[in-house]
Amino acid sequence: MSKHTVYFLSPQQQRGLMAEIWANRLKLPDWEIRSAAWDQDSFYSDTPIEIMKEIMLDIPEVQPRSYNLEEVSEADLIIALHDGDFEQGAIPSDLPSQKLLRWDIRNPELRSTDFVEQWALYQEICDEIAINIKKLEPYFRSDYI
Repeated sequence: MSKHTVYFLSPQQQRGLMAEIWANRLKLPDWEIRSAAWDQDSFYSDTPIEIMKEIMLDIPEVQPRSYNLEEVSEADLIIALHDGDFEQGAIPSDLPSQKLLRWDIRNPELRSTDFVEQWALYQEICDEIAINIKKLEPYFRSDYI
C-alpha cells in the first residue's frame, strides 16, 4: 500500500513547519507529511522551531520547501494555513479545492513588529496548530482514505 501525503502550506512556511512537526509527532506510518511556502520570495525565521523546542525535546527533522503545484496537487490532503485578516486572498488559486482545507491561523510576522509580541503570538498559534492536528488524527488513522 502506498503512503498518503498531506501538505501544510503557508506563505512563509513558519506555520506550515509547525504543523508538519506536530503531525510527525503522531507517528503516522501511512502518511508522508510535508510543508511548503507558497510565497517564493518569502523569508525564513527560526522562531517557530525555537518555540517548539520549548515544548518538545525531540524535534523531527524538517526541511523548508518552496511551493511546487505539481507536487502539492498530488497530495491526498492540502491544508493552507493563512491569516484570515491579512492573507485571505494569498492562498494559491490553482490548488485542487476538493483536497483543500483552510485553517485561519494568525501570522505573527504580520500582526506585530515587536519580537517579544511575535514570540508570544507564535506560542499561541503553536497551541492552535497542535489542537487542529489532534482533531485530524482520526482522519489520518482511518481506513477509508
